[in-house]
Amino acid sequence: MTRREKTAALVAAALTIAVTLYSAWKLVGTGVLSWHAAQPDFYSMALETAAVWLILFLLFFCAKNSLTAWLGAAFLCAVFCWLHVIFLPMAFAGAYTVYLILAGRWFNRTVLRQNLGLCWDYLIGSALTITVFCLLSLAQLGSIHNLRLWVAASGLCLLMWAGVLLRDFLTAPAAPPMRGWLSGAGAPQPSDAPSCSRSHPRSSAMLAAILALLLLQAGRMNLAVDFDSIWYGVRSHVMLNSGNGIYENLGTLGVVYTYPKGWEVLGLPLAGLPSYSFSISMNLWMGALTLFAAYETARLCLKPRLALWLPFLMVSVPGIMNMADTAKPDMVTLFCQLLMIQGVLRFTEERRTGWLAAALAAGGVSLIMKPTAVVFSTAVAGISVLWLLARRKPFDKPGHPKEMRVWLILLPSATALIGIWGRTMKLVGVPVTSVFYGLFQKLGFEIKYPFYAAGLSPAGKHMPQGERLLFLAKRLYRILLNPQGHDMAHVLIAWGAVLPVVFLVLRACLGGAGKTSRKPGTAQALPLSYLTWLLMAMSFINLVSLYSLSQVDGNYYMLYYVLILLTGLCWLDGKGPVCRKAALALLIPAWGYGVLLCGLTNWAWTIGNGGLHPVNSGYYSHIQEAQEKRTAQGSGTIWNILAANPSHRVIALGDLPDVLTFPCWVQSYVDVSGYWGNPQVVSSAPAFLEYLQFADVDYIYMERGYVCSGVRIYDIIRTLIEEGHLYNVCEEGGNLIISVQKGDPQPEITAEHDLEVFDNLYIQHP
Repeated sequence: MTRREKTAALVAAALTIAVTLYSAWKLVGTGVLSWHAAQPDFYSMALETAAVWLILFLLFFCAKNSLTAWLGAAFLCAVFCWLHVIFLPMAFAGAYTVYLILAGRWFNRTVLRQNLGLCWDYLIGSALTITVFCLLSLAQLGSIHNLRLWVAASGLCLLMWAGVLLRDFLTAPAAPPMRGWLSGAGAPQPSDAPSCSRSHPRSSAMLAAILALLLLQAGRMNLAVDFDSIWYGVRSHVMLNSGNGIYENLGTLGVVYTYPKGWEVLGLPLAGLPSYSFSISMNLWMGALTLFAAYETARLCLKPRLALWLPFLMVSVPGIMNMADTAKPDMVTLFCQLLMIQGVLRFTEERRTGWLAAALAAGGVSLIMKPTAVVFSTAVAGISVLWLLARRKPFDKPGHPKEMRVWLILLPSATALIGIWGRTMKLVGVPVTSVFYGLFQKLGFEIKYPFYAAGLSPAGKHMPQGERLLFLAKRLYRILLNPQGHDMAHVLIAWGAVLPVVFLVLRACLGGAGKTSRKPGTAQALPLSYLTWLLMAMSFINLVSLYSLSQVDGNYYMLYYVLILLTGLCWLDGKGPVCRKAALALLIPAWGYGVLLCGLTNWAWTIGNGGLHPVNSGYYSHIQEAQEKRTAQGSGTIWNILAANPSHRVIALGDLPDVLTFPCWVQSYVDVSGYWGNPQVVSSAPAFLEYLQFADVDYIYMERGYVCSGVRIYDIIRTLIEEGHLYNVCEEGGNLIISVQKGDPQPEITAEHDLEVFDNLYIQHP
């Protein structure tokens, strides 16, 4: 290294360490995480994770071959899952994941006649399965019982089909692999994978770290059931499908029940089981597939060993890995967006339009998973088109000249999109809800009763120009270095940590250092050019969101985090070996800080993983835990009344999210009356009664101490009791359950008795 390069490296090292230490001091040393970092449960989990990493490293490093290493790792993972009481959820979700992969492989092999790879098999298999579930629902045969029968029967057929293929492969003479418009030099080959042996200790250490941090998320799964997961993620068996399928109008009003439900529809066979972890485990498997998709994508831009750095860095980002421990659809959305990028990158190498069709299919699947995908996935597609047009290079033929088989890859994605958006259109009147209500209203769509378009008012809209800039600058500072404050609550638990800032520092300090081994205009420069276009577009979109949103969620920026890491690694790949090694070494402190944050944060704000439990039933019963809490709180009999029929519909006034855990259809009062509901339905007693009749609500539940006289909903309920529209007021421990009269009002004498019980026995808010 020259003196100038050494100086640049020293400055980069000093700034990197300073940024990491400053953020750690503000958050962990003196900030909101200081208490969490001092808890014994955190230290126990940290030591356990370190021990798991050491065992995995020794397995990968000392094993005679990769098969032995991976078998040993699988056994260790199984033991870990048993000790943490998640063995059966992980096994069931794993089996279902294999089913989806086989379904996609069947379609790709028999219809497309292509060997696309594991991630593309999962994508197409998921789209096919969602399509089948939608068709069964249209025929009113979409009960969860029937969906499980379909998965079992079709899964048996797929296993038989896979067995025939395996038999033919073992008995037939050697033959060249299937090739075509979706296979070629651009696709990673098995021989390209990083090896785990004594000659590659770094690869062994990195693979061990990836698996150990996945297990960190798995170990706390039973404890880390977050608000959003309970709100709409793990209750699909009552809030999405009550027995006839997903198209039945269940009377739900909260906007979260109208989001694109692709992920929840896909997980319906695992819904309604005693443990929430059966549903959440799907996301952990999805997290592993997303890391693999990231490696495959990086392999198209980087050397194999450097490509492993992308998933290695990703597992230290709380904004990515903490989403593997929820029932939210963010991880699968990121998976689809990575495959979109991968499809474009493979097209640039192979010049086959089939890869563009595959990228479009991945984008279509992302649109049925999460409403924000309408923005981010559309942006990826639009920037990809602009970048390809800017290059002005002709496309090759889409495959066999006599066939249009290439475009059949769009069929599962398109039908799934129609099925999921069609559900929202049928129930709400628009294909996508959330912040897009206003857009569709301007296009002429009419929103159906009882839904309400609240609109989106930018957080800095009413500030003077100078204050707007200061407001945006403060948000940038917080989201880059110190996510603390009232508007950062959902950023800290899904933060990008300091790796984005560290890459910016490295780029600024080392931009002119080291020889560049990549010439502009060459094939190797194309991925960096494409990723830079994407990164610039996403930077603009994210700046707008930081200015506009009153409550920022860190998981909105998952794709942005990945783009920063991948673009940074592509830039480093073009530097000289000395400069590249120095830069990679400087990433390690930021990686370690990210790992610390992953251990301290999660969406449920739980600490530790609950310890080891050698004797257990294979799963943790969250339903039993909720019942015990209700009994201790004084509403055990009310629980039994509501548990008698999962189809009972309840509007619950109580603390969230616990009030949502009754084993039936439950909407909270906030769902109905809050910003994401419709305040007009609780504007008066007649308006509330109209909604109760529309939604066919059976009961009103009032948790003791939640409301008091003088509060609007209290007075509305009292009026409806007095008028005989609510009756049979039952009290237990100061809590009330009140029946909704479906026909003519109750007689006056009955109403007077119910009103007396209501006035005398409900324990009001002090």
